[in-house]
Amino acid sequence: MSNPCVKCGKERLDGKTWEGKVGASVVTYTLTVCPDPECQKQVDKGIADRRAKTASLLKAKEEAKLAREKLLAAA
Repeated sequence: MSNPCVKCGKERLDGKTWEGKVGASVVTYTLTVCPDPECQKQVDKGIADRRAKTASLLKAKEEAKLAREKLLAAA
């Protein structure tokens, strides 16, 4: 199965494999990495940026929800 890097297009390599339990099933996880370390750093930074943005949006959504609830409770 082909698994190219999203940044440079080189074929990704298996970096780390571990097993975890999900309910009664055992799931094998495999972390794939780009063979070019500099490219992998850029990909990791992009992923971290997206996660931070998502966390920020979720926090803003929760704060807006609490503000609406507080406004409705005061009315």
